[in-house]
Amino acid sequence: MCMSRFYQVVAVEGDDRMVARNTSGQECSLSLLAWSDELPQRGDWIVAHSGYALNRVDRAEAEVAVAEWREAMAMTEKQDR
Repeated sequence: MCMSRFYQVVAVEGDDRMVARNTSGQECSLSLLAWSDELPQRGDWIVAHSGYALNRVDRAEAEVAVAEWREAMAMTEKQDR
């Protein structure tokens, strides 16, 4: 199953690819072929789905959502033990 996730931009590689870090800290390459805005910059938060960067996310909103996601994941891990 594919789902949209938040990523933080690490680097933009030309007009069609970028490197981003997901909320788990893993880096991956994303396509910018579906991007219709000004190119993202290092540190920007974006939403990506199935390997395609879709749109920029407000930094403050993304940081709150990511913190909540990490807290929920930590609680889940504790329950699994």
